[in-house]
Amino acid sequence: MIRDNAKTLEVMSEGRLFKRFAKEGAVSITFDGRTVTGNIVNLSVSGLLANFPGSGPLPGVSEKIEMRLEAGGKENVLDVQGTVVRIQVPADYERQDLMEIAVNFGEIAPPVKYGLQKLIQYLQVTTTSYKA
Repeated sequence: MIRDNAKTLEVMSEGRLFKRFAKEGAVSITFDGRTVTGNIVNLSVSGLLANFPGSGPLPGVSEKIEMRLEAGGKENVLDVQGTVVRIQVPADYERQDLMEIAVNFGEIAPPVKYGLQKLIQYLQVTTTSYKA
């Protein structure tokens, strides 16, 4: 089940080149001919963190994947490629039936980067807790 009602907030960490915006939205990943749907946990122009059901098939670390990101409805959909850099159990999640996957977008084409910036701008505008 995809939840799209979580709060949006700005997340800054030491060592990060780009701000990450935490906003649950839908993400579908495709690898080895399989597609799995989960939730965006946070997003930046360099990558994302998403959670997926732990019971299904998942890609491996270093695997290249195709992603479809959706936040705030069908008007904010973006297709992007990336590489899985980490797989983990969510630290703050009580149930152990989810897995988090961190993806690095790497070098992306200017139109895709523009789309990511547009999606992040949408997240900035729609959040009530965002502080510039």
